[in-house]
Amino acid sequence: MQVPDSLTNALTYIGAATTCYIGSRIARHVYCYTRPSSLPRYNPPGKEAWALVTGATDGIGFGFAQTLSKHGFNVFLHGRSREKLLQRQQELQNEFPDVKTKLIVYDVANISENVDSIAREIGDAHLTVLINNVGGNIVQLGRFPEMSYAEVRDTITLNATFMTQLTRLLIPILEKNGPSLVMNISSVAAYGMQYVGIYSATKGYTNSFSSALDAEMKADGRGIEVLGIAVGNTQSQSNDIAVSFFNPSARRLAEGALSRVGCGRHLVWGYWPHFLQGLSIDFLPRAILLRTITSNMKALRHQWAARETKQK
Repeated sequence: MQVPDSLTNALTYIGAATTCYIGSRIARHVYCYTRPSSLPRYNPPGKEAWALVTGATDGIGFGFAQTLSKHGFNVFLHGRSREKLLQRQQELQNEFPDVKTKLIVYDVANISENVDSIAREIGDAHLTVLINNVGGNIVQLGRFPEMSYAEVRDTITLNATFMTQLTRLLIPILEKNGPSLVMNISSVAAYGMQYVGIYSATKGYTNSFSSALDAEMKADGRGIEVLGIAVGNTQSQSNDIAVSFFNPSARRLAEGALSRVGCGRHLVWGYWPHFLQGLSIDFLPRAILLRTITSNMKALRHQWAARETKQK
């Protein structure tokens, strides 16, 4: 049976177009993870550039504070415990004696209109980088209907409300000091995961907020880069796992995220092995992926329950 030339030509064009599309996507990802970071443009010579890191007392937040200090930024450390912040401040000063640090003590759980005080604390500092890192899951692997009103409210406040209000306050300062950077820390949980439903929803909000803010900054020509960073499993004080190829330390994750600055995208995996893991979200059918996630999450629930029982 002879295949008509018209069909052969059509299939050839489709194959060529598909190959070009796949090739362009691969090239885009390779570029994103191999190009030099544009972070230095936010710390120009002759100016004392400052960065603000929220949730800087532990984990990824402190990893960002360390990495930014390494790149010569002065750092505002935000947290709710002055004692912990003073300890982290001393650690940074020991490692980076030429870097200046200031503390911003603010309890995110009790946010109100007094959040405006953070802008006043920044004052005339040449702030060019905002890292919206603070976040977490209030209830560890709990079923949604079993959460209390306060637990739902506090999870949303911690992960979404504070980030939004703080960014609103600081956009005028960042624009004045521009070019500037807003980096919002998201999570693989934004895909939608069982037993962390509200946390997952807030990270989905983080992605949408990053996309919308990026579009608005470009439309208004404000000179502010907005970059959402998707994060996978990372070793930290609250996530006591062994560091491996797919499970970086908090500092390594921060280094990867800051290396993505200037990549031209508004949402990207900060640590490139997490990108490899994230390919499963793009290509696996949701039903298959959910079965795998469900198995893992149930195993984690059993581990948490056993740990709590042991502690009691």
